[in-house]
Amino acid sequence: MIPKHLKISSSSPFGSSPRNTKMERIKEIQNKIRIIDNQLNNAISSFRAKHNKTPTELDLMKDSVTVPLITQRKKLVSQYKSLKDDIEYAKGLFQQIQRDDPIKNAQKSFRGIAANNPFASQKEYTDPVVRPAMTPVQRVGNNTTKTGTLWDPRFNFNDITVDPKIKRYYNRIVRGRW
Repeated sequence: MIPKHLKISSSSPFGSSPRNTKMERIKEIQNKIRIIDNQLNNAISSFRAKHNKTPTELDLMKDSVTVPLITQRKKLVSQYKSLKDDIEYAKGLFQQIQRDDPIKNAQKSFRGIAANNPFASQKEYTDPVVRPAMTPVQRVGNNTTKTGTLWDPRFNFNDITVDPKIKRYYNRIVRGRW
């Protein structure tokens, strides 16, 4: 005989028919909203019978019977909307998972990888080609397009000119160097 706590039941995640708790919760909320709507309709009809007019929102907010019903209805509606959003998100995610085949994506990702081991072949180390270093002046001598630019090693502070319109501003910053 199998103990009761080891048996698979409908509430078990391994049961034959999994329960959809969010859908059950939505149905419960819908039933509660219907009940509250009926109670609100009864309160409105009793207000009409007493005062001989249709109540406004202000009248309903002043009534001690309808205030808790309205607040409870607002809470239930917000719960209903959040559960509906959760369900829609889960459905969209499930559809996306169904569309995106993980095996096909893996085959695309690993398509360029060779089946052989890159470290198995006998490779030899070759020394790099050694050339003597060049000084900046030699570099500019070889590349004459850099002469007179910021990359020229002979470029100095006296090569800079300042627009006369903003020279006074620079003089104030540099303290009269120009």
